Amino acid sequence: MEDKQKEYYKSLYEKLLSEYTREELVEAFVFPSDLNAEDEEEAERQLKEDRLKRLADRTPEERVLSGILRIKYQMKEYIDQAQFDQSKTVVYFLNEYLKATNKKQKELAADIGLHVARLSRIINGKERLSLPIAYRLEAHSGDLIPAIMWWKVVQKEVEQEIRTDEEKRKEEKKKVVNVGYQRA
Repeated sequence: MEDKQKEYYKSLYEKLLSEYTREELVEAFVFPSDLNAEDEEEAERQLKEDRLKRLADRTPEERVLSGILRIKYQMKEYIDQAQFDQSKTVVYFLNEYLKATNKKQKELAADIGLHVARLSRIINGKERLSLPIAYRLEAHSGDLIPAIMWWKVVQKEVEQEIRTDEEKRKEEKKKVVNVGYQRA
């Protein structure tokens, strides 16, 4: 292998290590193949069979862990995309988190020291997720989903609201007196 190529792979590996653990990389790595089409189909079938068996044999703790990691990567992908997606809100991610952790709203609320009615308001989109709750969710996930990720999802929603809520903008503008700057 050329030195440039080795250097590229080394820097790529280091970049990936800054984002993922070694175990996550090993689990996700796919090896290139020199098999013919027939052997490749058999290998794919065997791989699929092994993967399904592995999924079926997971412990409840492994199921929760993989669910939380799935949410983390979905959040990261969403945060990294430029546009707002109405289907990927804090509400969506909280509901996915409840499913992944196999918790009811009441249980999660108790786990994070929150009144169940407040969590319900957040899950129903009546109240925004606050920074303290983001910290609690981070701790609840075993630090797998950092508070900053929850917060960035909230901020995408706020940015979209600022871009699109002309009615609220007009309402608030009426409350301003003594405008400091007037355009000519």
